[in-house]
Amino acid sequence: MTWLRKNLSLVIGGVVALGLLGFAIFFLLTSTRAADEVTAQLSAKTAELKDLTTHDPYPNQENIEAARKEQKKLAEFVQGSRKFFVPVSSFTNVDSAAFKDLLETTISHLENDAEKAGVNLPAKYDFTFAPQRKSLDFAADTLAPLAAQVAEIKAVCEVLFDARVHALTALRRIPVAKDDQGATDYLVGKKAATNTVTGAVLAPYEIQFQGFTAELAAVLEGFYRSPNCFIVRNLDVQTNIVNVAADSSQTIPSYLPYYPPTTLAPGIAPSPEQLMRQRYGRYGGMGPGGGGYGGLGPGRGYYGQPPPVAPTLTPGVFAAPAARKGPETILDERPFKVTMYIEAVRLIERGKAISAK
Repeated sequence: MTWLRKNLSLVIGGVVALGLLGFAIFFLLTSTRAADEVTAQLSAKTAELKDLTTHDPYPNQENIEAARKEQKKLAEFVQGSRKFFVPVSSFTNVDSAAFKDLLETTISHLENDAEKAGVNLPAKYDFTFAPQRKSLDFAADTLAPLAAQVAEIKAVCEVLFDARVHALTALRRIPVAKDDQGATDYLVGKKAATNTVTGAVLAPYEIQFQGFTAELAAVLEGFYRSPNCFIVRNLDVQTNIVNVAADSSQTIPSYLPYYPPTTLAPGIAPSPEQLMRQRYGRYGGMGPGGGGYGGLGPGRGYYGQPPPVAPTLTPGVFAAPAARKGPETILDERPFKVTMYIEAVRLIERGKAISAK
């Protein structure tokens, strides 16, 4: 203790020096670790630079200009492809009176177009808007979606009428208003989906029509060529084959046909040769091998063959003659019913907003 008291300053200096030494060691280790990390990053950047310098194409000024040109072409392609994704409409400023006028005008035009195209419609068809036709006041939040559905159904029907389908039997859409109930006109449980990348709204529809393959092909081509974007999601074809029983009954004679013998015309006397043939047959029997007339040969009677006797009517049942094979039918097309599930694409944020008035 006496030594510590005498050398207290020395002891304190030693402790401080020891602490500084420990801190120096800790700092050295930490700096070494940081230096290793920086070295690793430098090595990675060096390898990346080496890869870029040896990569084909090399990012020089010429290749950069080529990349800019390709980017410009891509922008032009996107702009040109927008004509295939034009929304049917995007209504604004729609009130009850304007929507009612739009609905009645559209249905009237569709009925006239169907009559001109020769397309049969259900009796007093409302095109899925029966509740709206019976009402004059509508909820404000349903006017814009209902107006969009009216425009889209009109576009769908125009494709069907241009294809001249035989009959439009049913249409179904997603319910919007509270009065839109029932599975006949509405896709119960379905909702419009929004694409998170493009912001497009996909509104589903189901259509049923009747026709032949030519009308079905025309409908698909109509949706393909439509300026509005319609996506055909599903297609179901039901054929109704009608079995027509062919009448295969034929008249079968119950007796052998009678063929009368050949007679001479009246007023003409038979020749001696004809008289001999009628009495003894065509050939005589004067010896082996025949020859001449008469009936003295072997196997013949004295008077030769008797004259032919007319056959008597013999009742009986005979098999029907085999049916004659005519041209084979390769294609016997019949009308069929088509159920098509489609989606209308609405680019609301890019579409041109119009008023229903």
